[in-house]
Amino acid sequence: MLKLKKLQILGFKSFCDRTELKFHGEGIAAIVGPNGCGKSNISDAISWVLGEQSARLLRGVRMEDVIFAGTRERKPTGMAEVSLTLIDPQIYEGPISGATEIDIRDEMPEDDWDEASVRTTAAEATDAAIAEVQPGQLDETEGEPEPTAEEGSNAETSTAPAEATPAQQTPDDAPTNGNQVVLKIRRRKFKSMQSAKGEIVVTRRLFRTGESEYLLNGRLCRLRDIQDIFMGTGLGPESYAIIEQGRIGQILSSKPHDRRAIIEEAAGITKFKTKKRLAEARLEQSRINLARINDIFDEVTRQMNSLKRQASKAERYARLRDEMKAKLRIVLASKFAQMTLDEASLNSSMDAATEEIRIQSETVNAKELEHSERTHRGYAIETEIAQNRQALNAIALETDRAVSRRATNEERCAELDARSAAAYAELEREQLHLQ
Repeated sequence: MLKLKKLQILGFKSFCDRTELKFHGEGIAAIVGPNGCGKSNISDAISWVLGEQSARLLRGVRMEDVIFAGTRERKPTGMAEVSLTLIDPQIYEGPISGATEIDIRDEMPEDDWDEASVRTTAAEATDAAIAEVQPGQLDETEGEPEPTAEEGSNAETSTAPAEATPAQQTPDDAPTNGNQVVLKIRRRKFKSMQSAKGEIVVTRRLFRTGESEYLLNGRLCRLRDIQDIFMGTGLGPESYAIIEQGRIGQILSSKPHDRRAIIEEAAGITKFKTKKRLAEARLEQSRINLARINDIFDEVTRQMNSLKRQASKAERYARLRDEMKAKLRIVLASKFAQMTLDEASLNSSMDAATEEIRIQSETVNAKELEHSERTHRGYAIETEIAQNRQALNAIALETDRAVSRRATNEERCAELDARSAAAYAELEREQLHLQ
Protein backbone atom coordinates (compact mmCIF):
# COMPACT_ATOMS: atom_id res chain seq x y z
CA MET A 1 0.00 0.00 0.00
CA LEU A 2 1.50 3.28 -1.10
CA LYS A 3 1.20 6.47 0.91
CA LEU A 4 1.27 10.02 -0.34
CA LYS A 5 4.27 11.95 0.95
CA LYS A 6 4.62 15.11 -1.13
CA LEU A 7 3.00 16.92 -4.06
CA GLN A 8 4.84 19.59 -6.09
CA ILE A 9 2.95 21.76 -8.58
CA LEU A 10 4.41 24.28 -11.03
CA GLY A 11 2.44 26.15 -13.72
CA PHE A 12 -0.61 23.90 -13.35
CA LYS A 13 -3.88 25.83 -13.60
CA SER A 14 -3.89 28.44 -10.78
CA PHE A 15 -0.49 27.35 -9.35
CA CYS A 16 1.78 29.68 -11.34
CA ASP A 17 4.69 29.39 -8.88
CA ARG A 18 6.22 26.22 -7.49
CA THR A 19 3.98 24.99 -4.71
CA GLU A 20 4.86 22.07 -2.45
CA LEU A 21 2.32 20.22 -0.32
CA LYS A 22 3.67 17.84 2.31
CA PHE A 23 1.53 15.15 3.91
CA HIS A 24 2.89 14.19 7.32
CA GLY A 25 1.96 11.27 9.48
CA GLU A 26 -1.12 9.09 9.43
CA GLY A 27 -4.81 9.82 9.17
CA ILE A 28 -6.62 12.35 7.02
CA ALA A 29 -5.16 15.52 5.46
CA ALA A 30 -7.73 18.25 4.80
CA ILE A 31 -7.28 21.25 2.54
CA VAL A 32 -9.51 24.15 3.58
CA GLY A 33 -10.12 27.33 1.66
CA PRO A 34 -12.75 29.57 0.10
CA ASN A 35 -14.35 28.95 -3.25
CA GLY A 36 -12.01 29.52 -6.18
CA CYS A 37 -8.77 29.19 -4.19
CA GLY A 38 -7.69 26.05 -6.11
CA LYS A 39 -8.69 23.13 -3.85
CA SER A 40 -10.10 21.15 -6.78
CA ASN A 41 -6.99 21.94 -8.81
CA ILE A 42 -4.98 19.84 -6.34
CA SER A 43 -7.08 16.73 -7.00
CA ASP A 44 -6.94 17.53 -10.73
CA ALA A 45 -3.15 17.71 -10.48
CA ILE A 46 -3.02 14.29 -8.81
CA SER A 47 -5.30 12.80 -11.47
CA TRP A 48 -3.28 14.47 -14.22
CA VAL A 49 0.11 13.24 -13.01
CA LEU A 50 -1.28 9.71 -12.71
CA GLY A 51 -2.05 9.75 -16.44
CA GLU A 52 -5.46 11.35 -16.98
CA GLN A 53 -5.87 11.91 -20.74
CA SER A 54 -9.33 13.52 -20.81
CA ALA A 55 -9.31 17.31 -20.72
CA ARG A 56 -13.05 17.30 -19.94
CA LEU A 57 -12.50 15.41 -16.68
CA LEU A 58 -9.90 18.04 -15.80
CA ARG A 59 -12.54 20.74 -16.34
CA GLY A 60 -11.01 21.98 -19.56
CA VAL A 61 -11.55 21.95 -23.29
CA ARG A 62 -8.03 21.10 -24.41
CA MET A 63 -5.14 19.59 -22.53
CA GLU A 64 -3.24 22.89 -22.92
CA ASP A 65 -5.84 24.48 -20.62
CA VAL A 66 -4.07 22.98 -17.59
CA ILE A 67 -1.11 25.34 -18.19
CA PHE A 68 -1.28 28.61 -16.26
CA ALA A 69 -2.91 31.11 -18.63
CA GLY A 70 -1.63 34.29 -16.97
CA THR A 71 -3.24 37.31 -15.32
CA ARG A 72 -3.03 41.04 -15.70
CA GLU A 73 0.10 41.12 -13.54
CA ARG A 74 1.63 37.76 -14.52
CA LYS A 75 2.43 36.42 -17.96
CA PRO A 76 1.46 32.84 -18.90
CA THR A 77 3.90 30.04 -18.18
CA GLY A 78 5.24 27.80 -20.90
CA MET A 79 4.90 24.55 -19.01
CA ALA A 80 2.81 22.70 -16.46
CA GLU A 81 4.60 20.25 -14.13
CA VAL A 82 3.30 18.08 -11.32
CA SER A 83 5.47 15.76 -9.22
CA LEU A 84 3.92 13.18 -6.91
CA THR A 85 6.06 11.48 -4.26
CA LEU A 86 4.79 8.16 -2.85
CA ILE A 87 6.37 5.81 -0.37
CA ASP A 88 5.92 2.15 0.51
CA PRO A 89 5.91 2.00 4.32
CA GLN A 90 7.08 -1.61 4.33
CA ILE A 91 10.42 -0.92 2.64
CA TYR A 92 10.82 2.86 3.02
CA GLU A 93 13.90 3.66 5.11
CA GLY A 94 13.07 7.30 5.94
CA PRO A 95 10.73 8.66 8.60
CA ILE A 96 7.09 7.93 7.83
CA SER A 97 5.30 9.84 10.55
CA GLY A 98 6.17 13.16 12.06
CA ALA A 99 4.73 16.19 13.77
CA THR A 100 2.67 18.55 11.68
CA GLU A 101 4.64 21.63 10.71
CA ILE A 102 2.69 24.67 11.92
CA ASP A 103 4.29 28.09 12.16
CA ILE A 104 1.98 30.78 13.54
CA ARG A 105 3.14 34.38 13.68
CA ASP A 106 0.68 36.82 15.21
CA GLU A 107 2.89 39.83 14.70
CA MET A 108 5.25 40.44 11.79
CA PRO A 109 7.46 43.48 11.25
CA GLU A 110 6.30 45.82 8.53
CA ASP A 111 9.70 45.87 6.83
CA ASP A 112 9.80 42.07 6.72
CA TRP A 113 7.15 41.68 4.01
CA ASP A 114 7.43 43.03 0.48
CA GLU A 115 4.76 41.41 -1.68
CA ALA A 116 6.12 42.85 -4.95
CA SER A 117 9.62 41.52 -4.36
CA VAL A 118 8.27 38.14 -3.29
CA ARG A 119 6.19 37.89 -6.48
CA THR A 120 9.14 39.00 -8.62
CA THR A 121 11.43 36.44 -6.99
CA ALA A 122 8.84 33.69 -7.43
CA ALA A 123 8.29 34.63 -11.09
CA GLU A 124 12.03 34.59 -11.78
CA ALA A 125 12.38 31.20 -10.08
CA THR A 126 9.49 29.85 -12.15
CA ASP A 127 10.97 31.15 -15.43
CA ALA A 128 14.36 29.67 -14.52
CA ALA A 129 12.81 26.28 -13.70
CA ILE A 130 10.85 26.22 -16.98
CA ALA A 131 13.89 27.31 -19.01
CA GLU A 132 15.98 24.56 -17.40
CA VAL A 133 13.67 21.74 -18.49
CA GLN A 134 12.49 23.28 -21.77
CA PRO A 135 13.18 20.93 -24.72
CA GLY A 136 15.89 22.01 -27.15
CA GLN A 137 18.08 23.98 -24.72
CA LEU A 138 21.72 24.31 -25.83
CA ASP A 139 24.22 22.36 -23.79
CA GLU A 140 26.84 24.98 -22.92
CA THR A 141 29.28 22.46 -21.43
CA GLU A 142 32.06 21.98 -23.98
CA GLY A 143 33.76 18.61 -24.30
CA GLU A 144 31.20 16.77 -22.17
CA PRO A 145 31.51 12.98 -22.58
CA GLU A 146 28.75 10.99 -24.18
CA PRO A 147 26.08 9.64 -21.80
CA THR A 148 26.69 6.11 -20.54
CA ALA A 149 24.17 3.30 -20.31
CA GLU A 150 23.17 4.45 -16.81
CA GLU A 151 22.56 7.99 -18.11
CA GLY A 152 20.59 6.84 -21.15
CA SER A 153 17.45 8.51 -19.82
CA ASN A 154 19.15 11.91 -20.07
CA ALA A 155 19.19 11.77 -23.86
CA GLU A 156 16.09 12.81 -25.73
CA THR A 157 14.64 9.51 -26.95
CA SER A 158 11.42 7.48 -26.54
CA THR A 159 8.55 9.81 -25.63
CA ALA A 160 10.34 13.12 -26.14
CA PRO A 161 10.38 14.42 -29.74
CA ALA A 162 13.64 14.54 -31.67
CA GLU A 163 15.24 17.88 -30.86
CA ALA A 164 18.92 17.15 -31.42
CA THR A 165 19.50 19.71 -34.16
CA PRO A 166 22.73 21.56 -34.93
CA ALA A 167 22.83 25.11 -33.65
CA GLN A 168 23.78 27.99 -35.90
CA GLN A 169 27.49 28.65 -35.94
CA THR A 170 28.45 32.00 -34.41
CA PRO A 171 31.59 33.99 -35.23
CA ASP A 172 33.20 32.79 -31.99
CA ASP A 173 32.62 29.18 -33.08
CA ALA A 174 34.20 29.65 -36.54
CA PRO A 175 36.75 26.97 -37.50
CA THR A 176 40.38 27.95 -37.46
CA ASN A 177 41.73 25.68 -40.19
CA GLY A 178 40.47 24.51 -43.56
CA ASN A 179 36.83 23.79 -44.13
CA GLN A 180 36.27 22.26 -40.69
CA VAL A 181 32.66 22.51 -39.54
CA VAL A 182 31.89 22.96 -35.84
CA LEU A 183 28.45 21.79 -34.68
CA LYS A 184 26.75 22.10 -31.32
CA ILE A 185 24.21 19.46 -30.38
CA ARG A 186 21.05 20.42 -28.55
CA ARG A 187 20.73 17.93 -25.70
CA ARG A 188 18.27 17.61 -22.87
CA LYS A 189 19.79 17.48 -19.40
CA PHE A 190 17.94 15.96 -16.46
CA LYS A 191 19.03 16.40 -12.90
CA SER A 192 20.02 13.19 -11.19
CA MET A 193 17.53 12.42 -8.43
CA GLN A 194 18.62 10.45 -5.40
CA SER A 195 15.53 8.48 -4.36
CA ALA A 196 15.37 6.58 -1.11
CA LYS A 197 14.50 2.92 -1.02
CA GLY A 198 10.75 2.47 -1.28
CA GLU A 199 10.19 6.01 -2.58
CA ILE A 200 8.60 6.71 -6.00
CA VAL A 201 8.57 10.14 -7.63
CA VAL A 202 6.26 10.46 -10.63
CA THR A 203 6.49 13.62 -12.75
CA ARG A 204 4.44 14.76 -15.71
CA ARG A 205 5.23 17.80 -17.84
CA LEU A 206 3.24 19.45 -20.60
CA PHE A 207 4.81 22.25 -22.64
CA ARG A 208 2.84 24.91 -24.45
CA THR A 209 4.53 23.83 -27.70
CA GLY A 210 2.71 20.47 -27.42
CA GLU A 211 5.51 18.24 -26.12
CA SER A 212 4.63 15.98 -23.19
CA GLU A 213 6.83 13.76 -21.10
CA TYR A 214 6.66 11.48 -18.08
CA LEU A 215 9.48 10.98 -15.59
CA LEU A 216 9.89 8.24 -13.03
CA ASN A 217 12.46 9.08 -10.35
CA GLY A 218 13.93 11.72 -12.65
CA ARG A 219 14.25 9.50 -15.72
CA LEU A 220 12.19 9.61 -18.88
CA CYS A 221 9.63 6.84 -19.16
CA ARG A 222 6.36 5.94 -20.87
CA LEU A 223 2.83 6.34 -19.60
CA ARG A 224 2.58 2.55 -19.78
CA ASP A 225 5.43 2.24 -17.24
CA ILE A 226 3.60 4.46 -14.75
CA GLN A 227 0.32 2.63 -15.29
CA ASP A 228 2.06 -0.72 -14.70
CA ILE A 229 3.41 0.54 -11.36
CA PHE A 230 0.07 1.80 -10.04
CA MET A 231 -2.05 -0.97 -11.55
CA GLY A 232 -3.81 -2.85 -8.77
CA THR A 233 -3.00 -0.25 -6.09
CA GLY A 234 -6.16 1.80 -6.55
CA LEU A 235 -4.26 4.75 -8.03
CA GLY A 236 -5.09 5.92 -11.50
CA PRO A 237 -7.13 8.48 -13.40
CA GLU A 238 -10.38 6.50 -13.10
CA SER A 239 -9.77 4.39 -10.01
CA TYR A 240 -11.51 4.50 -6.65
CA ALA A 241 -8.59 6.30 -4.93
CA ILE A 242 -9.77 9.72 -6.18
CA ILE A 243 -13.44 10.43 -5.49
CA GLU A 244 -14.63 13.88 -6.47
CA GLN A 245 -17.98 15.61 -6.06
CA GLY A 246 -20.76 13.47 -7.44
CA ARG A 247 -18.46 10.49 -7.87
CA ILE A 248 -20.22 8.37 -5.21
CA GLY A 249 -23.63 8.92 -6.75
CA GLN A 250 -22.18 8.15 -10.16
CA ILE A 251 -20.73 4.88 -8.85
CA LEU A 252 -24.00 3.86 -7.20
CA SER A 253 -26.04 4.69 -10.30
CA SER A 254 -23.55 3.23 -12.76
CA LYS A 255 -23.99 -0.02 -14.61
CA PRO A 256 -23.00 -3.30 -12.95
CA HIS A 257 -20.15 -3.68 -15.40
CA ASP A 258 -18.66 -0.31 -14.31
CA ARG A 259 -19.10 -1.14 -10.61
CA ARG A 260 -17.44 -4.47 -11.24
CA ALA A 261 -14.39 -2.66 -12.69
CA ILE A 262 -14.09 -0.58 -9.50
CA ILE A 263 -14.47 -3.67 -7.29
CA GLU A 264 -11.84 -5.53 -9.30
CA GLU A 265 -9.49 -2.56 -8.97
CA ALA A 266 -10.03 -2.59 -5.20
CA ALA A 267 -9.43 -6.34 -5.11
CA GLY A 268 -6.16 -5.91 -6.98
CA ILE A 269 -6.94 -8.18 -9.91
CA THR A 270 -7.04 -5.46 -12.56
CA LYS A 271 -3.31 -5.76 -13.02
CA PHE A 272 -3.56 -9.47 -13.76
CA LYS A 273 -6.54 -8.99 -16.08
CA THR A 274 -4.62 -6.33 -17.94
CA LYS A 275 -1.63 -8.62 -18.26
CA LYS A 276 -3.96 -11.38 -19.42
CA ARG A 277 -5.51 -9.09 -22.01
CA LEU A 278 -2.08 -7.99 -23.27
CA ALA A 279 -0.94 -11.63 -23.41
CA GLU A 280 -4.05 -12.59 -25.34
CA ALA A 281 -3.45 -9.69 -27.72
CA ARG A 282 0.12 -10.87 -28.24
CA LEU A 283 -1.12 -14.43 -28.79
CA GLU A 284 -3.65 -13.20 -31.34
CA GLN A 285 -0.93 -11.25 -33.07
CA SER A 286 1.23 -14.37 -33.04
CA ARG A 287 -1.64 -16.35 -34.58
CA ILE A 288 -2.00 -13.73 -37.28
CA ASN A 289 1.74 -13.82 -37.93
CA LEU A 290 1.67 -17.64 -38.04
CA ALA A 291 -1.21 -17.61 -40.52
CA ARG A 292 0.67 -15.12 -42.61
CA ILE A 293 3.80 -17.31 -42.49
CA ASN A 294 1.72 -20.32 -43.62
CA ASP A 295 0.32 -18.29 -46.51
CA ILE A 296 3.81 -17.22 -47.46
CA PHE A 297 5.04 -20.83 -47.22
CA ASP A 298 2.22 -22.00 -49.51
CA GLU A 299 2.97 -19.23 -51.96
CA VAL A 300 6.68 -20.06 -51.93
CA THR A 301 5.86 -23.77 -52.44
CA ARG A 302 3.76 -22.90 -55.48
CA GLN A 303 6.59 -20.85 -56.88
CA MET A 304 9.24 -23.57 -56.43
CA ASN A 305 8.65 -25.16 -59.89
CA SER A 306 8.82 -21.81 -61.56
CA LEU A 307 11.98 -21.02 -59.64
CA LYS A 308 13.48 -24.40 -60.69
CA ARG A 309 12.78 -23.62 -64.35
CA GLN A 310 14.28 -20.19 -63.90
CA ALA A 311 17.32 -21.76 -62.19
CA SER A 312 17.85 -24.18 -65.10
CA LYS A 313 17.53 -21.31 -67.54
CA ALA A 314 20.01 -19.36 -65.49
CA GLU A 315 22.49 -22.29 -65.51
CA ARG A 316 22.09 -22.71 -69.29
CA TYR A 317 22.55 -18.98 -69.71
CA ALA A 318 25.72 -19.10 -67.62
CA ARG A 319 27.08 -22.03 -69.67
CA LEU A 320 26.30 -20.27 -72.99
CA ARG A 321 27.77 -17.06 -71.64
CA ASP A 322 31.06 -18.82 -70.77
CA GLU A 323 31.16 -20.44 -74.23
CA MET A 324 30.47 -17.09 -75.88
CA LYS A 325 33.24 -15.48 -73.82
CA ALA A 326 35.74 -18.20 -74.95
CA LYS A 327 34.85 -17.72 -78.63
CA LEU A 328 34.83 -13.99 -78.20
CA ARG A 329 38.37 -14.16 -76.85
CA ILE A 330 39.51 -15.99 -80.04
CA VAL A 331 37.78 -13.45 -82.29
CA LEU A 332 39.18 -10.55 -80.34
CA ALA A 333 42.69 -12.07 -80.42
CA SER A 334 42.57 -12.37 -84.26
CA LYS A 335 41.20 -8.86 -84.51
CA PHE A 336 43.97 -7.67 -82.25
CA ALA A 337 46.65 -9.31 -84.47
CA GLN A 338 45.09 -7.77 -87.59
CA MET A 339 44.90 -4.41 -85.85
CA THR A 340 48.59 -4.75 -84.93
CA LEU A 341 49.50 -5.25 -88.61
CA ASP A 342 47.27 -2.35 -89.61
CA GLU A 343 48.91 -0.25 -86.94
CA ALA A 344 52.40 -0.99 -88.32
CA SER A 345 51.27 -0.11 -91.87
CA LEU A 346 49.61 3.05 -90.66
CA ASN A 347 52.72 3.99 -88.68
CA SER A 348 54.92 3.69 -91.83
CA SER A 349 52.40 5.69 -93.85
CA MET A 350 52.29 8.27 -91.07
CA ASP A 351 56.12 8.50 -91.09
CA ALA A 352 56.17 9.06 -94.88
CA ALA A 353 53.38 11.59 -94.60
CA THR A 354 55.21 13.30 -91.75
CA GLU A 355 58.39 13.56 -93.86
CA GLU A 356 56.44 14.93 -96.81
CA ILE A 357 54.71 17.39 -94.53
CA ARG A 358 58.13 18.49 -93.21
CA ILE A 359 59.46 19.07 -96.76
CA GLN A 360 56.33 20.92 -97.75
CA SER A 361 56.58 22.96 -94.55
CA GLU A 362 60.13 23.99 -95.41
CA THR A 363 59.02 24.95 -98.95
CA VAL A 364 56.10 26.89 -97.55
CA ASN A 365 58.42 28.65 -95.09
CA ALA A 366 60.76 29.65 -97.94
CA LYS A 367 57.82 30.87 -100.01
CA GLU A 368 56.49 32.76 -97.05
CA LEU A 369 59.92 34.39 -96.51
CA GLU A 370 60.09 35.40 -100.20
CA HIS A 371 56.52 36.65 -100.04
CA SER A 372 57.37 38.63 -96.95
CA GLU A 373 60.37 40.24 -98.64
CA ARG A 374 58.34 41.13 -101.73
CA THR A 375 55.57 42.42 -99.52
CA HIS A 376 58.04 44.74 -97.77
CA ARG A 377 59.37 45.82 -101.17
CA GLY A 378 55.85 46.54 -102.38
CA TYR A 379 55.20 48.56 -99.21
CA ALA A 380 58.42 50.57 -99.93
CA ILE A 381 57.37 51.20 -103.55
CA GLU A 382 53.92 52.25 -102.44
CA THR A 383 55.52 54.64 -99.94
CA GLU A 384 57.75 56.09 -102.66
CA ILE A 385 54.77 56.44 -105.04
CA ALA A 386 52.86 58.21 -102.31
CA GLN A 387 55.76 60.60 -101.72
CA ASN A 388 56.05 61.30 -105.49
CA ARG A 389 52.34 61.80 -105.71
CA GLN A 390 52.53 64.30 -102.84
CA ALA A 391 55.43 66.10 -104.61
CA LEU A 392 53.46 66.21 -107.92
CA ASN A 393 50.46 67.54 -106.07
CA ALA A 394 52.62 70.23 -104.51
CA ILE A 395 54.11 71.14 -107.92
CA ALA A 396 50.67 71.25 -109.52
CA LEU A 397 49.43 73.43 -106.70
CA GLU A 398 52.42 75.77 -107.12
CA THR A 399 51.83 75.85 -110.90
CA ASP A 400 48.20 76.78 -110.36
CA ARG A 401 49.25 79.48 -108.00
CA ALA A 402 51.83 80.82 -110.54
CA VAL A 403 49.26 80.81 -113.35
CA SER A 404 46.85 82.61 -111.06
CA ARG A 405 49.50 85.21 -110.17
CA ARG A 406 50.38 85.63 -113.84
CA ALA A 407 46.78 86.22 -114.77
CA THR A 408 46.47 88.70 -111.96
CA ASN A 409 49.64 90.50 -113.07
CA GLU A 410 48.43 90.61 -116.66
CA GLU A 411 45.15 92.12 -115.50
CA ARG A 412 47.05 94.69 -113.45
CA CYS A 413 49.36 95.43 -116.45
CA ALA A 414 46.34 95.98 -118.69
CA GLU A 415 44.82 98.22 -116.07
CA LEU A 416 48.05 100.16 -115.73
CA ASP A 417 48.30 100.51 -119.55
CA ALA A 418 44.77 101.83 -119.62
CA ARG A 419 45.52 104.26 -116.84
CA SER A 420 48.77 105.28 -118.60
CA ALA A 421 46.87 105.94 -121.85
CA ALA A 422 44.30 107.93 -119.97
CA ALA A 423 47.04 109.91 -118.25
CA TYR A 424 48.71 110.72 -121.65
CA ALA A 425 45.38 111.79 -123.02
CA GLU A 426 44.77 114.00 -120.01
CA LEU A 427 48.27 115.42 -120.34
CA GLU A 428 47.71 116.28 -123.97
CA ARG A 429 44.45 118.02 -123.12
CA GLU A 430 46.12 120.03 -120.43
CA GLN A 431 48.92 121.00 -122.77
CA LEU A 432 46.43 122.13 -125.37
CA HIS A 433 44.57 124.06 -122.78
CA LEU A 434 47.75 125.80 -121.62
CA GLN A 435 48.61 126.92 -125.15
